[in-house]
Amino acid sequence: MAGSNALRHVVLAELIKLATLRVVPGTVALTVVVTPPLGHRAVEFGQAGFLLLGVLSAATEYAGGQIRTSLAAVPDRLVLLTGKVLAYLAVATPAAALTGALSPGVPVVGATAYLVLIGLLALAVGLAVRSLVGALATVVTLVYVVSPLLPAAAYLPDRAGAALYRPGALPPALGGPVLAGWLVAALAVTGFLFARRDT
Repeated sequence: MAGSNALRHVVLAELIKLATLRVVPGTVALTVVVTPPLGHRAVEFGQAGFLLLGVLSAATEYAGGQIRTSLAAVPDRLVLLTGKVLAYLAVATPAAALTGALSPGVPVVGATAYLVLIGLLALAVGLAVRSLVGALATVVTLVYVVSPLLPAAAYLPDRAGAALYRPGALPPALGGPVLAGWLVAALAVTGFLFARRDT
């Protein structure tokens, strides 16, 4: 019971951090408004907003050293990590669903799942890299530079996950699990590093 109360307080605190970070509501609003008119390419371009949201959810505190305050308030790093993930999901899921629903020709469930998961991958990278700029550069380069140019990119997380909302090199039954595998691996590495670093 005490553990669930602690997690609830952490999630609430993380949600407040996201709400008071002006770039977060702006990113969500801009993504939901601007990308649906792009039609079948809405998810492809709209994922940039979710990559940014994921990185902001994880790495913003490292820019100003606020992470030390958070760790002092929540010594249990697994609880803090879980709180960050749940707060991200609480913001990203409705935003992704709305983006998918407003985008003509886009399967809502598949688009929602993809956008949420690719942003969660960005969150994991943000915590691992501990740098807002570094994490954003990493995920944007992966999705918009490496993946389109690499001939054997079908099993990279974005290309595999894209099978959830459009025909691709992999069928949805394989693309989804491949993206999930990348995500589990990334979160496992992030959790390991987050638990053992000083900050």
